[in-house]
Amino acid sequence: MQKRLTEEDLRSLLDGKIYKKFDGEMGSSPLADLCLTLLAEQKQTWPMLSRGYASIDHAAQRRLACDGFSALVQHNPGRIKSTLAAVGEKDINKRPCFLCLPQLPREQRAVLYRNDYLILCNPMPVFPAHFTIAAIDHRPQSISGHIAILIQLMADFGCGWTILYNGPKCGASAPDHFHFQAIQSGQLPVEQEVLHEGRLTLVDQHGEAVRFRANAMGRETVVIEGSSPAAVGESFMSFHDVLNEATGGVDEPMMNMIGLYTETMGQRPRAEKNCDSQRAVLCTVAVRPSWRLLIFPRRKHRPDAFFKKGNERIAVSPAAVEMGGVFVTPFAGDFERLDAASIRSIYKEVSFYSTSS
Repeated sequence: MQKRLTEEDLRSLLDGKIYKKFDGEMGSSPLADLCLTLLAEQKQTWPMLSRGYASIDHAAQRRLACDGFSALVQHNPGRIKSTLAAVGEKDINKRPCFLCLPQLPREQRAVLYRNDYLILCNPMPVFPAHFTIAAIDHRPQSISGHIAILIQLMADFGCGWTILYNGPKCGASAPDHFHFQAIQSGQLPVEQEVLHEGRLTLVDQHGEAVRFRANAMGRETVVIEGSSPAAVGESFMSFHDVLNEATGGVDEPMMNMIGLYTETMGQRPRAEKNCDSQRAVLCTVAVRPSWRLLIFPRRKHRPDAFFKKGNERIAVSPAAVEMGGVFVTPFAGDFERLDAASIRSIYKEVSFYSTSS
């Protein structure tokens, strides 16, 4: 275990790391703008990051039709450390935490988010803008107790951004240090496919939040959506507790999550006086926000093919990105071998299916 940093330690280590601060106050620059400006600067000043983005600029990619849903396969050699990361308890205890302040690369800078998190450019990106949101202090990856900050992040990044969460036993390469990821929306096929007509089956309603089960996705997919952050959070924790009981209730239930925030303008009738008469007109009312969580319950971290030898091995380690429909592999042979049948097989193997969801 790593010792929790004192306030004095944190102040010292933060010095020189902070690019900008975001506290959510009125008049402050949009969070997404701050992050994109940081990314542009870091590409110029941090060679490791520059190489990471050069890698995805040349990454081969192809789309597969998988009988009801689709998947993108990306050959990205720059992700080899993340894909093959040793995340067992003994392995974690042997290495220093790479998300803790003392281990951050000298060139790396961050947006300080609401005084408790650092938004960092991911040096092993999968997408053209890929950020890690890490807690300043060293604490374990666990969504319980942190659902409110996930919902806040979704709103602060705003429309057009997607927030990712990987459970400590199913995709988090730093299960000992609490973190999220952020990418620009529209890059994960599941974001749109889950909304296709006839896809969702209503499970229950929790106040202003509704929970659905998505059909014919190849993997178990639960959708929670609502206009109230509190209701969405409560609905998620209710599902979390059900899943925890169904899977044994020892640790956090295995899951990956994708969060999206949208805003729509509504209209309503309004009486308007016109000389001696009144007429009803449509007027635009306030923006209606909506939070959507896509949850992928898991029963297994990696498929059996990950541990095989020679040509039988497929080095795919499913996390939120893969559960969202983008399969990243660092090896050219795996890129060629992955097909619709193998993707459906991987989903079936690692997903937890439950009639209670």
